[in-house]
Amino acid sequence: KFTAAVVQMSSGTDVTKNIVAMDQLVRDAAGQGATYIQTPEMTGLVQQDRDAFFKSVRDEDNDLLVQADSELSKELGVTLHIGSTPILVGERTAANRAFLFGPDGRCRARYDKIHMFDVDISETETYRESAGYRPGDKAVVAETAFAKIGMPVCYDMRFPALSQQLAEAGAQ
Repeated sequence: KFTAAVVQMSSGTDVTKNIVAMDQLVRDAAGQGATYIQTPEMTGLVQQDRDAFFKSVRDEDNDLLVQADSELSKELGVTLHIGSTPILVGERTAANRAFLFGPDGRCRARYDKIHMFDVDISETETYRESAGYRPGDKAVVAETAFAKIGMPVCYDMRFPALSQQLAEAGAQ
């Protein structure tokens, strides 16, 4: 038995402000008894301007959100699932990466979103996540104290084959 919390926040262009907002929401959830806490996709940064985006995004070893989440999960003794945050993986290329931190602060799993949101809404409105993001190439099942969980991110949920892969890999 465990208590879960899903944190809702509106991340913006300032990574530091996003971390402060996430920190408070996670602390509130833990204070109410949650031992598994999940944040939304793009917890660390939402930035439409590509040049500004690539000035802000960092590799995993230097990412401020990753560092903060490791410390926060350990301090609170909770399992912290970061829905995703952008992580620099190449020159002007990022991964939309989810993380799972255990109560000891260690990263237990990471998952790069596989299915990019590339759509044409109209002749003038298009979205191309693949223009700045590299898709992941494998489904991830993470072990927690209470269950084995799959880690799909947002648009991934529209692809039932991924859910099937996760179930076959033991996700509960």
